[in-house]
Amino acid sequence: MANLYPQFAQLPSQSLPPSINFSQQQRPPAESPPQPLLPPNAVAVTSPSVIGVTPTLQILHSAAKNTATINLWQCPPDETDLKNVSPTFLSYNTDFCSGKVRDCSSRVEEVNDSLDSLSLKSNLTISVQIMKSRQNEGKHVSNDILCHLVGRCMEENNLAAGRDVYSLIVGSGLESDASLGNCVVRMLTYFEEFKEANEVFSKLVKPDVITWTAILSANVKLGDYNRAIDLYREMVEARVKPDGHVFVEVLKACMGTATERHTQQIHASIIEHGLEHDAFVGSSLVGLYVKSGTFQDVSIAFCRLPNRNTVTWSTLMFGCIYHKSGKEVPELFEQMQQEGAEPDKGTYVCLLAAASDTEDLEQGRQVHNQILVCGASVNSYVGNALVDMYVKCGCVEDAQVVFDSLFSRDVVTWSSLLLGYAEEGRGQVAFQLFDRMQQEGVVPNEVTHINILKACSVLEQGHLVHEYMITHGSLLNVQVGTALIDMYLRCGSVSGALFVFTNLSQKNVITWSTMIAGCVEFGLFDDALDLLQSMQDQGIEPNEITFLSLLKACSLQGSIEHGRQLHTQATNSGLGSRVAVGNALIDMYATCHSLEDARVVFQRMPNRDVVSWTSMLKLHAHHESLGPEGIQVFQQMKQDGIEPNPITYGYVLKLMSRTAAIEQGRQIHAYIVETGIEFNELIINALLDLYANCGGLMNAFVAFQRTQKKNVSNWSALLMGCAQHRDYSSALGVFSNMLESGLKPDGVVFLCLLSACKLVSEGCQLMKSMRDDHGILPTLEHQNSMVDILGHAGYLDEAEDLLECNPSSSNAVGWTSLLHACKVHIDVDTAKRCFNNVVVLDPKASSAFVLMSSVYSHAGMLHSGEELEARRRKEIGWKKLAHSCIEVDNEVHNFRVGDKLHCRSADIYAKLDALNVQLKKEGYAPRVDLVLGPMSKEKKEEALCGHSEKLAIAFGLISLPHGMTIRVSKNLRMCGDCHNTSKLISRIEKRDIFVNDTYGVHRFSEGVCSCDDYCYQIFKGDVLQVKR
Repeated sequence: MANLYPQFAQLPSQSLPPSINFSQQQRPPAESPPQPLLPPNAVAVTSPSVIGVTPTLQILHSAAKNTATINLWQCPPDETDLKNVSPTFLSYNTDFCSGKVRDCSSRVEEVNDSLDSLSLKSNLTISVQIMKSRQNEGKHVSNDILCHLVGRCMEENNLAAGRDVYSLIVGSGLESDASLGNCVVRMLTYFEEFKEANEVFSKLVKPDVITWTAILSANVKLGDYNRAIDLYREMVEARVKPDGHVFVEVLKACMGTATERHTQQIHASIIEHGLEHDAFVGSSLVGLYVKSGTFQDVSIAFCRLPNRNTVTWSTLMFGCIYHKSGKEVPELFEQMQQEGAEPDKGTYVCLLAAASDTEDLEQGRQVHNQILVCGASVNSYVGNALVDMYVKCGCVEDAQVVFDSLFSRDVVTWSSLLLGYAEEGRGQVAFQLFDRMQQEGVVPNEVTHINILKACSVLEQGHLVHEYMITHGSLLNVQVGTALIDMYLRCGSVSGALFVFTNLSQKNVITWSTMIAGCVEFGLFDDALDLLQSMQDQGIEPNEITFLSLLKACSLQGSIEHGRQLHTQATNSGLGSRVAVGNALIDMYATCHSLEDARVVFQRMPNRDVVSWTSMLKLHAHHESLGPEGIQVFQQMKQDGIEPNPITYGYVLKLMSRTAAIEQGRQIHAYIVETGIEFNELIINALLDLYANCGGLMNAFVAFQRTQKKNVSNWSALLMGCAQHRDYSSALGVFSNMLESGLKPDGVVFLCLLSACKLVSEGCQLMKSMRDDHGILPTLEHQNSMVDILGHAGYLDEAEDLLECNPSSSNAVGWTSLLHACKVHIDVDTAKRCFNNVVVLDPKASSAFVLMSSVYSHAGMLHSGEELEARRRKEIGWKKLAHSCIEVDNEVHNFRVGDKLHCRSADIYAKLDALNVQLKKEGYAPRVDLVLGPMSKEKKEEALCGHSEKLAIAFGLISLPHGMTIRVSKNLRMCGDCHNTSKLISRIEKRDIFVNDTYGVHRFSEGVCSCDDYCYQIFKGDVLQVKR
C-alpha cells in the first residue's frame, strides 16, 4: 500500500486508521503528552505508551520523608479524568493495562512499603543494581517494583536495563508469571525486539488476554502475520476470550497475509463475539477490506459501523483510492461533513491523494484552499501530499511554490518535486534540486535515486548518477537496478543496460520486462525471445508488460508463429483476457495479415476499451476491401457506449473517405465540432482527406480555413487534396499561402505538388526549386512522381533513364508506373523491360502481369497477351479483385465485378441494359479489346457491363433523387471503357458523378472528365524543356 501511495507512508499515527500499518519506520522519540491538573503536592510523569493507547499517568504523592507511587495501570482513574473518554475506549485501556481494576486506597500503602528503600530520583541503572543486590541478599523483590522498572526502561529508552530487569524476573523464578510477562513482552515490542518477545511469551503459564494481545502485536510488527494468526488460534484453543484489542491485531495480521479465507474466518469470529459494530474493530475491518476485498466489501463493513469518526471516514476514502475509485472521494467527504465529522490532516491527505490519483487539478486546488481557509497547519505530511498532487497533475511550478513555503522538508518532499521536474523533461532543474538537497543535509534515499535517474536525458548524466550511487554506497536493490537499466536504455546504451542487468543479484518480473522491452525497442527481437526463455527457466512468470513488449516484437518482425505461442502462454497464465493484452494481440494478428485471428481475439474479449475498438477500426482502414465492414464496427462501438478518441475518429474518417460515405462523414464532423476536438491535427487531416476524396474540394478548403493553428502537416493534407483532383493551379496557390505564413516546406509538400502536376516543364521546375531554393534533396518518391509525369507525357526513354540512374535497385513502384505509361502509349519494347524489372524485384506482382497483358492487347498482340495471362494464373493464381462503394441513405453498398448478390441486382442490371441502348445511340462502342481471354464479343461486352463502378453508378441512379450527385470509390484504376461510359452517363442523366480511384478523383459532368483523359490518351502538346 505504501508503494502505491507514498504520501501515506509518513502519516502520524494519530491520523491513521488503527488497522492500517502504512510503514515500518523507526519509532520516533516519545513525545510528552499534555499535563493534566493534579492535586497539591502531586507530580505527573508519563509511562510508556501501550500499543495503540495514550500514555497513562503515574501519580506520585509527596510525603514528608518518602514518595508514594500510584500506577494508573493498576488503579482506577479519577472520575474527572474520564469525563471526555468514551466508555469503549476506557474499558479497553483499563482492561489492557491492568486486566482488573484495583482499589486505589488499599494499594497505596502496599506500594509505599515496597518502594520504601527505593529513591525514585535514582538513576535507572543504579535502581536496577540496588534490586540485584537485594535479590542477591535473598530479599524479595515485589512484582510491582519489577513492573515499575520495566516501565522506566521504556520511558528512558534503555533496552539494556530492561534485559537486566528480566534477568531479575528469571532469578526470582517469575518468568512464567503472566502479569510480569505482559510487561516484558510489551517492553520488547516497544524496542522492536520481537523474537525475544516470542521467547519470553513461550515461557508463560496461562497468559491472559492482555498478554496474548501483546504477543500478537509483537508478531504483527515483526511481519510474521501467519505466526500471529496461529497464535490467535492457540488463544482460542486455550479458551481465552478475545476482546477488541485482540481482533484489531488479528485483523492487521490478516491484512498482511491478504488471504480471503483468513478474513472470512476472523470476520465470523468477530460477529460471534458481538464486536462487529465496535468502532475500533469496525474501523479495522474497513481497513482490511480496503486491501484484501472489493470496494463493495469496504462499503458494507463501513455501513455496519454504529459510530463513524474522522479516522473511519479517512479509511473509507483511502479504500476508494486503493480500489481505483478516487472520483468518489469528494462525495464521501461531503457525507462525512454532513455527519458532523471534522476533517483532520489525514483526511486532507486522502483528499489530495484522490486528486493525484484522478489527476483532477481543480479538486486538488479546492482541497488546498480549504486547508488554508481552515487554518490547518501544513506539516511535512500534508505538504508532501500537496507537492505530490501538483506534480501528478502536471503543475510542477505550483508544486515548487508549496515546496518553498514548507517549514520542514524531508526526503519525500525533495524526491516528489524532483520527480516532477524529471517527468516534465527539465532534467537540468532536477539536477540542481538534487545538489541543493544534499547541501541542506538531506540524505537521498532509493526513491530519490530512482527519480533522478528519470531526469537523465543523455548518457553522460546517467554515468554521473551511477558513479555517485557507487561512491556513496547506495543500495543497489532490484528497484534501483531496474531504474538504472531503464536509464541506459532511454539513453541508447543497450550494452550499459545489459551490464547492469547481468550484474544485478536480484531480478523481478519488472526487471526482466524492462530489459525485454529495451531489446524490442532496439530491434533485438531474437534476444528478447531468448530473455523470455531465461526468465521462465528461473521460475519468473511474465506479466502483462512482458507480453505487450514481445507481441510488439512479433508485429514488427511479422512473426506470427511466435505470436501464436505468446498468445497461448498469455491465455494459460490468465493474462489473455486483459484488455491491453487483447489489444496487442489484435494489432499483432492484423500486422501479420491474419485478419480472422484478429476478429476472433476481439470477439472473445470480455471487456473492450476505446483502444480495442480503435485497433479493429485501424485493421479495417488498412485493408481497402473492409471499408463498409469497418463503418459497421464503428456503429457497434457507439451502441456499446464507448466514446471515441481523436485516433478513433481519424480511422473512421479514413474509412468513410475510402467508401465515399460523405454524408456520414459530415455527421461525424458535426459531432467532432460539438465535442471541441475539431482542431486536433489528426482529425483535421482526416477531414481534409475525406472531403477531397469524395469530390468536395471546396469543403476541404472551408475546413482548412477553420483551423486555428496550421502546421506543415495540415498544409500538406490540403495540397494532397488538390493533387487528388490534379488541380495544380490551386495547389500552387496553397503553396504560396503556406510560404507567406512563414512555414518552411518539407519533402512531403513537394511530393504533393509533383502529384498535382501534369506538365513536364512544371515538374522539372519543382524539382529544381526543391533542391536549390529549399535545400531538400529528392527522394525515391519524388523521382517516381517525376517518372509518372514523364511517362504520361510520352517521354518514356527519359523516364527509363531516370529510373536506371537511381542508385536504389529495388524500385518496383517506379517501374510499374512506367509500365502503365507504356500501356497508354503502346510501347511494347519499353514495356517488356519494365515488366522484367518488376518481376525480378517482385515475382508475385500480379499488377505487372495485368498491365503487360494490356500492352499486348492494345498493340494487337492478343496471343501474347493471352499467354501472359495464362502464365499469371499458373504462377500467381490471383489478382486484386476490383470493388466499388457508394453511399445511399447513410448506408455504404459494396459491389464487386459481376456482383449479383445485391438485393436490387435485377433493377441494377435492367438500368445498365437501358443505359447501353442509349449509349450506343450516342456512338458508344464497348472496348472489348480490354477483355482478355478466348470468349465471344457478346461475352466480353457482358463482362464490361459488370465492372464494379458501373454497378455502383447504376445503383446510385435508381436509388438517389434525380439530379443528386453520385459519389463512388474504387480500389483500382478505372479502365478506359468505364471512363468513357461514365462521361456519357453524366450527360445522358444530367448528373455530376465523382469516382475516386487510385489515380485520383474524376469528376464527370456533361460528358467531360476533370482529368482531361490524362491517363487514357497520348499527349503530344507538352514540350520537354530539359537541359541535356
